[in-house]
Amino acid sequence: MKPFISKLLVCTLLCCALCAKADADAPTSEIPSKDYPSCFKAWDKKMHTLQTRFIQTTDYDGTIIGQSRGRISYDQKGPKLRLDNLEGDTVVQSALTDKKQIYILDEKGKEISKISWTDWVAGQPNKALFDFGNYEQLLTVHRVSVQEQNAEQAVLKLVPITPQENYILYVTVAADDCFPQQITVESDLIKTTAVLTDKKLNLPLPNDIFKELK
Repeated sequence: MKPFISKLLVCTLLCCALCAKADADAPTSEIPSKDYPSCFKAWDKKMHTLQTRFIQTTDYDGTIIGQSRGRISYDQKGPKLRLDNLEGDTVVQSALTDKKQIYILDEKGKEISKISWTDWVAGQPNKALFDFGNYEQLLTVHRVSVQEQNAEQAVLKLVPITPQENYILYVTVAADDCFPQQITVESDLIKTTAVLTDKKLNLPLPNDIFKELK
């Protein structure tokens, strides 16, 4: 069995769209056409449920050292989040959390371990990948600027206000609704990029999708 925790720690709810184009238009130094940080916060507040697929890649000094893919389901009520790791369309392991505990399930839905959400997220610079519903707080603890923009998207650069935090966070948001299409964390020589695709926003979720939460 492949260890899920290692995937979760380098993964993304949770980190939470259309895939950012690799050949996107060249960046521009123009003044942003709108207040993208405020737009990003507004999107987060309007999001009640979300289902999206993700592909996350981690590289060290330009060399890929890990990749995972799967599906994220999120309900702001609770809040509740489910991450299914996939091989093709087959679920190989899952993680469910109420942002108190993270429960790890095998391919049959049986609990195999659990970990405290607080303990886990405290040491993760990529917490934005899972912290849907809390992006307003995220922006208050970073210096935020618009690094790039074009007709389809804008890239927000978030630098921690606390000097001891040694990472830079980049969030690529769609120009139309500021959905976070891509989230990249750079820390020293390690870069982790999560791309969110096939979003289903504010649609009903299956009734039993969070049934394993205690």
